[in-house]
Amino acid sequence: MPDSYRIAVAQPRALTEPDHSANVGRAVELVAEAAAAGARLVLFPEHSPGPFRAGQDYDAAGPIAEAAAAHGIAVCWSRMELCADDRWRLVVYVTGSDGATVFRYERSHPATVPAGDTGGHVAPGPVLGSFELDGVPMGIAVCSELWIPETTRVLALRGAEVILSPAGGHFTALTSNWQLLARARAIENHCYLALTNNLYGAEQGAAMITGPEHVLVEAGRAELAVATLDLARARWLRDQDDSLAEPKPFDSIPGLLRARRPELYAELAAPRDDLFDYETGR
Repeated sequence: MPDSYRIAVAQPRALTEPDHSANVGRAVELVAEAAAAGARLVLFPEHSPGPFRAGQDYDAAGPIAEAAAAHGIAVCWSRMELCADDRWRLVVYVTGSDGATVFRYERSHPATVPAGDTGGHVAPGPVLGSFELDGVPMGIAVCSELWIPETTRVLALRGAEVILSPAGGHFTALTSNWQLLARARAIENHCYLALTNNLYGAEQGAAMITGPEHVLVEAGRAELAVATLDLARARWLRDQDDSLAEPKPFDSIPGLLRARRPELYAELAAPRDDLFDYETGR
């Protein structure tokens, strides 16, 4: 495993009407910019560069694969996709630096947004998103999946040192809380978390890269931000125990992933009749 890893978050100004396919060209440009900044991986927002919605028909996979191979950088991107069971899902792809598909993740927790607001019911994927890239264990938590702490905790327990969180955008008043949760997920799981979203108009973006002890970079309204992750430090925090010594050699309480009491958490897996039904959208 490498001791450090350089990643970029792309926060493109989304072109939504009348032709979403125009976003593909800008995505290819941002891939090149991220590679020029020394990033090994660039993360794009949810359903970017698309297709953004069910029923749209254009290809981003080919241009993204070509750009990844041309610039020697991995790309995490996503689209709405009609899957093998004839159901629409938000699907995240990780394309390797050679242009080949490394990983495919169907968003497992679609948001509880009424079907009429999304253009139709979006089905859930069957599993959480764990994978490895360049020897680094990673995970994916899409948009509001970040607000469900069990998702990132399980990814961390599987070994994820980096969690990629592509979100859609239109955060408006939620931006500060969204970033707060991104920081909390990184702190509590002793990992790095990359968050990004589409920019619509002149809104303030939420894109950031944050670690278990502090924020590395925030993009603001910029379309690209890059940071180097100290993976060795995250492993140190996972392996160490807490200390009462002052001054403390850490800014995040170490060892707490090992201090869990799973036998006390039965309610997390217990059946409930008041939970959202992803199959019916109610």
